[in-house]
Amino acid sequence: MRLIPLFAFGVLLASCHTGNKADQSAKLSLSSIYNADSVKWVAANTPEKNNAAEKEFLKGIDIYRNKKNPKGSIDQFVKSILLQPQGKSYYELGNALLDLRKTTDAIQAYNMAEALDYKPLSKLLYNKACAYSLSEKVDSARYCLLAAIEFGYSNMKNIMSDPDLSYFRDNYNFKSEVIAAFSGAGDTDKLEWNLFSSQFKQLPLPLTIDTAYVRQLGKNFIPYDFEMYVAEMRDSKFSRDVGSNFYYVGLVKKAEAFKTLIYAVSDDVYDSDEVVAAPAYYFMVSYDNGGKLIDKMLVSGNRLIEDPYRLLKIAGNSEFEVTEYHIEYEKNPAENGFVNNPEKSRTETKRTNFTITDDGHFTPKTQQLALNR
Repeated sequence: MRLIPLFAFGVLLASCHTGNKADQSAKLSLSSIYNADSVKWVAANTPEKNNAAEKEFLKGIDIYRNKKNPKGSIDQFVKSILLQPQGKSYYELGNALLDLRKTTDAIQAYNMAEALDYKPLSKLLYNKACAYSLSEKVDSARYCLLAAIEFGYSNMKNIMSDPDLSYFRDNYNFKSEVIAAFSGAGDTDKLEWNLFSSQFKQLPLPLTIDTAYVRQLGKNFIPYDFEMYVAEMRDSKFSRDVGSNFYYVGLVKKAEAFKTLIYAVSDDVYDSDEVVAAPAYYFMVSYDNGGKLIDKMLVSGNRLIEDPYRLLKIAGNSEFEVTEYHIEYEKNPAENGFVNNPEKSRTETKRTNFTITDDGHFTPKTQQLALNR
């Protein structure tokens, strides 16, 4: 895709501002969005989360991925980068540019995503290999593709059939190089799953996940490339000014036949230029060694305002407790959101203790005791 000429973005720059001193001193310009030193410095000197940048990013995701309009998404991705440079914004900008065959700009965007430590690196390198192939730069395409395989890219069928790589395939000893790279990669069917699951680090146990835990999520975003493992990501649509971010939380249990992980979803509501951050909600999920779903449970938070709030406590012996509460706020959260809206009361309505079974399912302890008799 062709990046809209810089003068066309002049109006964006004027609108990209925030109110604190850090933002005023650390800001990119259109002429510096592909300068690695500037990008890394600004990224290091901006707040953990810039709500306005998140708004533009999620709008861009909706236009690009949901509405299948890469050209229309560029404005939002660039606005987001000007407000706060993030690896995910550059990566998605690169994808949109690549779809429109603006390969030089796409490569620059991928380079910035890499400079900001975007993960999974294998996906970024594969897409960069495609951009180099379309640019008829065979040596660079080869380097990036083999590096992508080394870092975990596992879809050999895609490599052998992707039209973006056709120039590379026709002008190099392509097949033997790829087969040789895969020969040391192990079971390629499991590489994609391993790439996803390896990002979940062991959680310190015992652990409580409550309303305050959201502050620990930071920038540990799950890329949209992993939607096959995160059902909410596949279902997420940016509608009625609502967008979702997804976060790695951590590993609860690793057994021979499965892994039990926790990921978080945060739905932000955008009202004009204001952002109302909703509390995150958390899923505990068991997958087998190929990434197939075994069991899943909403263990903390609530997806809908009218639902009971759940609080999770995890012990270190494959047991966890989910407590449900009815919470009353000073103002109606459906109309006023949760920001500056403190709790008036919290009433416990239900408490259930669970065990993670030997096959990865979540079973109430009373039921498990009955089965063991």
